[in-house]
Amino acid sequence: MENQKNDNLNLLEAVVQNTEMGKNTLEQIVPMTDDVQFKAELLRERNIYRELNQEAHTAIEACGGTAQGQSAMAKLNTKMGISMKTLTDKSTRNLAEMLTQGSGMGVVDCVKAQKDYPNAAPGAKRLMQKVQDFEEDNRIRLERFL
Repeated sequence: MENQKNDNLNLLEAVVQNTEMGKNTLEQIVPMTDDVQFKAELLRERNIYRELNQEAHTAIEACGGTAQGQSAMAKLNTKMGISMKTLTDKSTRNLAEMLTQGSGMGVVDCVKAQKDYPNAAPGAKRLMQKVQDFEEDNRIRLERFL
């Protein structure tokens, strides 16, 4: 039982970290684009990341835990990486390429977390699968902007 609780909390924490990464990245990138269709897609994604993040926070609290989220260093590294990659090129194509790569990494992180925490409850597994499907869908939807 204790093993399941730990796997639940760890899997849900992975959801929090994944969705925070997406949400924070989009909050930094949205103001960089004037492309109306692209911006609309980014705002749609950001809102869903927020919803999934809130779902994970609620589930962690229901298990008696507290979400840690991304470390300050991870947030800073991401922010600096985006700044460097957009210093000279804020084109829709460049931004879309960065985001498709990020969503691809998000899918990989979801798969790894599911393998790392096999004893998580079905609800936690469903939420992680929902995040994985969302990341994959984002990657495909963003390809049209490449």
